[in-house]
Amino acid sequence: MKQNHLRLYFLLSGFLFILDQFLKYLAFHNQSFRFYIIKPWLGWEYFPNPGIAFGLPVPQLFILILTPLILSSLAIWWLKNKNKTNHFYIGVCLIFAGALSNLIDRIVFSITIDYFRVLTSVMNLADITIVVGAILLLYKSKK
Repeated sequence: MKQNHLRLYFLLSGFLFILDQFLKYLAFHNQSFRFYIIKPWLGWEYFPNPGIAFGLPVPQLFILILTPLILSSLAIWWLKNKNKTNHFYIGVCLIFAGALSNLIDRIVFSITIDYFRVLTSVMNLADITIVVGAILLLYKSKK
């Protein structure tokens, strides 16, 4: 792995983390603001989410314990995996950025701050990066 590529992956992860935290800041400090591209199915609205992705209910303590364990496992996998591809690196970086951003929300607010309305769900950029990262890892593992 070239050092420049590694830097690029970390920059991607850091950028997505900062962007998500910025969008959460905007949503939190403008809770009454709503904007819809297709009302009420697609747009921006603040939603304090006590659950996990798609509003699934999971106990807070379970999430606070499980998230660092998953991130640690990903870090170990990153270090030990011999067949690393761009899909692998990007997938892990996306999951790290999203999981860390949502973990910070849980520690600070005891919820995650969601702001993208898509159909019947409200989600955030961190949720999207986690799902896309997982898809990249699964896609490459199936080949």
